[in-house]
Amino acid sequence: VARWADALQQLVGQEVRDIVVPPRWRERAARLRGAAVTRVHTHGKHLVLYFSNAWVIHTHAMQYGSWQIGPIGQPPRKEMRYARLRLTTARLEALFFHGPVMEVLAADEFATHERFHSLGPDLLHDDFAPSTIHDALRAQTGREIADAILDQRIVAGIGNIYKSEGLFLAAIHPLRRADSVTTQELQVFFAELIPLMQAGRREYGMTITLPPELRFEPWMRNWVYRRRGQPCFVCALPIGMIRQGDFQRTTYFCAHCQPLNANDAAPPPRP
Repeated sequence: VARWADALQQLVGQEVRDIVVPPRWRERAARLRGAAVTRVHTHGKHLVLYFSNAWVIHTHAMQYGSWQIGPIGQPPRKEMRYARLRLTTARLEALFFHGPVMEVLAADEFATHERFHSLGPDLLHDDFAPSTIHDALRAQTGREIADAILDQRIVAGIGNIYKSEGLFLAAIHPLRRADSVTTQELQVFFAELIPLMQAGRREYGMTITLPPELRFEPWMRNWVYRRRGQPCFVCALPIGMIRQGDFQRTTYFCAHCQPLNANDAAPPPRP
């Protein structure tokens, strides 16, 4: 999402020549013609375009939406019937495909947008401070850390791949209670994770977290993610996989490199 926002920065300062949206939003979208894009902002997986006439476009791609930004007349990467938004300026065109969330809102409406404004701090923002997350995690009594850090209300921006990779690099077992993780451990977690995510922001293609000197084969991309049963790059013991949280998201880990103190394990769910 941050990579899309970087590309959309080209629109800032340009006036909207045309805009095509689903029928529900057409009347509102018509107000944007002639207005200039003033800001492109991301928070977690939300992307927001701000306009000079106090309107905004709020989007969320979920797991399957995508943006395409380029010169007018660019060949679309997907069929145009899947475009949820087509925004054209004098020289650029932005297409938003498949995204389940695409809203045209007045600025005062967006100011009270509950889902957006309930998000936790974004770890890719310059003012992000890991210490601010500790209090929120301490309140997650009995919740497993790998589940808690995917909660966008606690910290915004972490996805499933980076969850597993960050916990491995910080030597935190995914079954640890969220309230047992120390401020120092969180500092290490974010110190390892944020540079990986910033690197991913700059590079297109598969998410790669493994350093170049360990990529002996093309399939070697990550420390633990999707490596169940394969040897750990550090200790050579097999990587494990568990499912966690209400959505049963997969977590990959090394039980040797990420030791679990029984006193720090989350209690089993009540029957």
